Amino acid sequence: MEQLRTLKTSQLSLNFRVPTFLKWAGGKQQLLPEISTRLPSYFENYAEPFLGAGAVFFYLRKSNVFERGILSDINPELINVFEVVRDTPFELIELLKQHNSQHSKEYYYYVRSLNPKILSKIERAARMIYLNKTCFNGLYRVNSAGGFNVPMGKYSNPSI
Repeated sequence: MEQLRTLKTSQLSLNFRVPTFLKWAGGKQQLLPEISTRLPSYFENYAEPFLGAGAVFFYLRKSNVFERGILSDINPELINVFEVVRDTPFELIELLKQHNSQHSKEYYYYVRSLNPKILSKIERAARMIYLNKTCFNGLYRVNSAGGFNVPMGKYSNPSI
C-alpha cells in the first residue's frame, strides 16, 4: 500500500498564479488563496468534478500534494482537450500553429462553423483551444443544436 503524504502548509505554493491553457468562465484561479486554506491535511487522490481551465488541479500539482488526479467535467469537448494535451501534445501544437497562422475574422467563423463530430480528437481539441483563445472573453456557449455560437473577440494578437 502506498504511503499517504501529509500535507504541510509549507508544501503549498504561496504563488497562486498557475498557468492554464484555457480561459474559462467561473474559473477558480481567484479562489485559490481561499481554497488552499480548506484542503485536507493529507490526500493520495485528488478528484476535480468541475474541471474548467483546471486552475485548482494545476495549483495542487505544482505544489505536489497529491499522488493521483482524476479530472472530470460535464462538457465532453473540454475533457477531450485535456486528454489530447495529455496524450498527443506535439500533434496538437502543430495544429494550433496552423490555426494561429491563418487567424482572421473569416477563418474564425469558418472554424466555428465546423462540426466537431466529423473531426478527429486532435482536430476537435485544436478547434476548441483556438476558439477559446479568440472568442469573446473565452466563453464556451452552444446553441440548442450543440453548435458553438460565441462571436469573435477583439484581440489584436491572441496567444494561441
